[in-house]
Amino acid sequence: MGNRLFRKSRTKVDKHSEVTLSCRPIKPLRKTNYGGANSNFPRPIAQLRHNRWYESNDALNDELEEEIHCCTFLPDDESILVTCSTPCGPIFRSYEGRGHFRVFDINSGSCRKEILTHHSQGCDISADGDLITFITNLGRGEVALVKRSRDTRGGIIEEKVDKFQPSCTGITGQTLCCKFSPDAAFIVSASSLDFHSIRETNELRLWNVKSMQTVKRIVLRDVTDFCGFVTSCEFSPDGQYIAVTTSQEQLCILKSKNFDIVSVLRKRCRGNKCWCVFNPRWKCEVLACCLQDGRVEVWKKLDHPASCEIKYICEKEHKVSISQRLCSCRYSPDGLMLAVGTSDANIMVLNGDTLDTLFCLDCKLESIPDSFRPRFQNTNVHCVAFSKSQQYVAAGYSDGLVRIWAMPVRFDLKHLCRVVILHNVPSSEICSLPIPCGIKGYILNTYS
Repeated sequence: MGNRLFRKSRTKVDKHSEVTLSCRPIKPLRKTNYGGANSNFPRPIAQLRHNRWYESNDALNDELEEEIHCCTFLPDDESILVTCSTPCGPIFRSYEGRGHFRVFDINSGSCRKEILTHHSQGCDISADGDLITFITNLGRGEVALVKRSRDTRGGIIEEKVDKFQPSCTGITGQTLCCKFSPDAAFIVSASSLDFHSIRETNELRLWNVKSMQTVKRIVLRDVTDFCGFVTSCEFSPDGQYIAVTTSQEQLCILKSKNFDIVSVLRKRCRGNKCWCVFNPRWKCEVLACCLQDGRVEVWKKLDHPASCEIKYICEKEHKVSISQRLCSCRYSPDGLMLAVGTSDANIMVLNGDTLDTLFCLDCKLESIPDSFRPRFQNTNVHCVAFSKSQQYVAAGYSDGLVRIWAMPVRFDLKHLCRVVILHNVPSSEICSLPIPCGIKGYILNTYS
């Protein structure tokens, strides 16, 4: 009976999940007053301030700064940005643990929705834009699942639809991240059960979105020599694999349905944080990893049909920065660009294949005035997000700002046609257009 169950499970794992698509065309971002309408150079077009005024014993209305740890565009609306931020600064008291989940309207620069959280450092949106998940209480492990309402002004409903609690003790445990699968049927959560110990115990859980019940759980230390805490947890574009990185330079790939180890790409424990992301141009064959010491790696999958063994090799490695630490990375939707955030307020945009530097987004050279605070040159870029049309990049900084960048105009007829189609035809209806399948895949940025 055990063999039959194993074969059945294996069949399910190898089946690729279908990506959910939005039923509405992408709403474009309105032109701003900063810079020209079109430019061959990247430029900032908006910035969203994250701060809150609180009463204190020393003075009334103290301004509490917040670091932005996560930001993402809505899949069908480039004018709406979702962020998660945590408090920082000299007047912050760690036991208060204030943080916020916010929904911003980029056109007006206003916050449409704000939910108080406790050290929320992660959020994600389903591919169709209907569901949003974010960490509401990092210490207690509370993760919220919110259903988006397109009729309300805030873009999401007022109350939480559901929340689930990964196995954290509330004293030493922390929930570190939560991500949707490509078909939005599952959520993977990563938690550290003993965050402050010498060797952290990381647990992964796979949740069914409809029932909010645990489908599978695993303690990483039980299956491989894992140390440190989880820094990123990413589904492959086909939903078959999950890549996990830690604060100790480790990188491994698991099967998404049963958490079996596929490959341990790096076993080192050097105290060097790293982050990974799959290339959306491929099902699961290519992923990038950026390390805190300034290196960027591209790993490629090698199949061995005779031995049924799956291996990943480091195909490219490039030292993109010597003086700056790397803090985040993200592929563009078509996988041709890789954006890497640094500790000096820069975003280095690399070629997705060769890792050559294409251009740099440097906020120290920004033209948008900020009369509220001085400019911080040594600022971490905690997160980077591309819009669906790849015309804009949002980045969350440790100085309390999210900066929206307009990308250089790509003089590529195919890309320009793709942008126009995405702005006028719902993604869910593109497959029914009378055009070749290859063009449909190009428009939707689906893997090859």
